[in-house]
Amino acid sequence: MEAVEKEECGGKKASNHSESIKLLSFANVLEPLADKEINWLAQNTTERSFHTGDIVYTPADASVVIFLVLTGAIRIFGMMGREELTFDVFRSGAIFGEASLMERTHAEYAQALEPSRVGLLNRTAFWHLVGQNPEVKARLVRLLGDRLRRSRSRMTDIALKGVPARLASLILDHLESEGVVTREGHYKIAARYTQEQLATMIGAKRVAVSKAFGKLQDAGCVRLWRRQIYVVDLAALESFATPDY
Repeated sequence: MEAVEKEECGGKKASNHSESIKLLSFANVLEPLADKEINWLAQNTTERSFHTGDIVYTPADASVVIFLVLTGAIRIFGMMGREELTFDVFRSGAIFGEASLMERTHAEYAQALEPSRVGLLNRTAFWHLVGQNPEVKARLVRLLGDRLRRSRSRMTDIALKGVPARLASLILDHLESEGVVTREGHYKIAARYTQEQLATMIGAKRVAVSKAFGKLQDAGCVRLWRRQIYVVDLAALESFATPDY
């Protein structure tokens, strides 16, 4: 990937070294690293900033770096004809762009959902760290396995479930990864997503997602407030997510 390779050669290093160390230490996969290893990692990580909507990489871009979200959110998506299908959304601390780990071209697009900072680590240096730390390797294997299972589950949902059930399943997935408890004892998804963005995550049209939200709200499962999703009745939402085939 030409743009990334240019940054590697003469790109801007993280301006605040201590901040870089802190952000890198937040990554679940890197958590087992010793302080000196995190420090070395920060020194060998190039940082790039992206505005909302900027493309990080495209299909067929060969990359020699590992991507790590330092701040912000990165969307991974592909094209089905003229329609976009979002595979995942990664936030601070997440490694993404698995093709970089397997020395092949990317099969999808990566795009900034909001102003984001991304760390770029040379693939060879990353594998050296993995080889020296069995716990890092174990976490990486679990991470890739979890993502594969989640991706297969999402594809199964698209193939077999109606839109309300798909939306309910998606909300439950986000609740597990980024849910917080409100003062009323309900749950909410921390991030704000537009209905258009949610539609690309479940392979549906925006109007269909709007109607599905109406059904979930009428059933007392969820409510929307300023683009934020609140789960009012978890059991009812789980019932909606049951396959309707």
